[in-house]
Amino acid sequence: MKMPRSFIRSHLGVLVSVVGSVFFLSQLAPIAVEAVHAKDSAASKRRGHPVVSQSRSAAVKTANKAPAKAAKKAPERPGVQAKAVYCANLATNQIIMSRNADQQLPVASLSKLVTALVALDHFAMGKKVQVPDQVKGVPKSVAGLKPGDMVAVKDLLHGLLIGSANDCAETLACAYPGGKAAFVREMNKKAASLGTRHTVFYTPSGLDRKSTVKKDDKTSVTVKSNASTAREIAHIARHAFSNKTIREICLKSNYVMSSTESSNGYPVRTTNKLLRDRLPIIGGKTGFTCRAGHCMATKFTPGRDAILIVVLGSPDHFRDTRLVYQTALEKVKAPGGRSQIHTKLRDDDGFYRRALRR
Repeated sequence: MKMPRSFIRSHLGVLVSVVGSVFFLSQLAPIAVEAVHAKDSAASKRRGHPVVSQSRSAAVKTANKAPAKAAKKAPERPGVQAKAVYCANLATNQIIMSRNADQQLPVASLSKLVTALVALDHFAMGKKVQVPDQVKGVPKSVAGLKPGDMVAVKDLLHGLLIGSANDCAETLACAYPGGKAAFVREMNKKAASLGTRHTVFYTPSGLDRKSTVKKDDKTSVTVKSNASTAREIAHIARHAFSNKTIREICLKSNYVMSSTESSNGYPVRTTNKLLRDRLPIIGGKTGFTCRAGHCMATKFTPGRDAILIVVLGSPDHFRDTRLVYQTALEKVKAPGGRSQIHTKLRDDDGFYRRALRR
């Protein structure tokens, strides 16, 4: 049914007024709400209550619902991890640190300190010796000596003590009167003459000696390792680092060994990373085999003191040596530190004193 036009005309004004009123109220409502919020905020400020907006209060509620995460603490780094440690102040003959110092352990290339002492006792520095054929099968570390080459003892000592080259140790031992076996016997005599009781050598390089034994149609392999104690290695190192030649070689970062076979010679680089630290080192030797782990003997001279540190069976011989050295500095510099150290460890100093009296 259609509405008459006269009715529409008469009520059009009313309809327009109603629509306009609805539109006006829809625009006015948000303004009224904001005014109410502003009034409430002003009242809260007068009462001293904090004002939190609707969006911020929602965020706070959400944050409160989430579980608080505890701050993660950085894991503490372990202390000295070596199986055996020995540290002494040679200036006062006092022990600073001693852990398993008399436990016999493999010493790897620390053996080369005795190899060098024996070589210096029996060879002139300028003497040239022939590199034997057997260096071909010597495991690393090696300088890469070529069989048949003629190399001076001086250069072999540099390769031995700087690069810890096993082929240099083998060459020196084979050049000794009576050969390698006689050289190793002389190494044991040398160690015994220094007052050691638990030190034994089987190879001039510090590598393990493997031998095959056949019995009743069965084959077995025996392995023997050069071994000593931290205390006795400290005494050997003290004697070795008092030798000017050994001391000067140990402080070099690199060297090129002369060769009659190659114009480039045999370059070697130090295995002692502590030389980069600018510490007052006057002697150091590293060692490693799978059986021995990482080993190190180092002598420091801070001021008037002389700190000798030996670590055996370490996962990180450089870090352990740094930690022991730092401890030594703190104890030596502490007021009355030397007498306290002496009193505390006096009973543990027996071997060291006997060796010093010889």
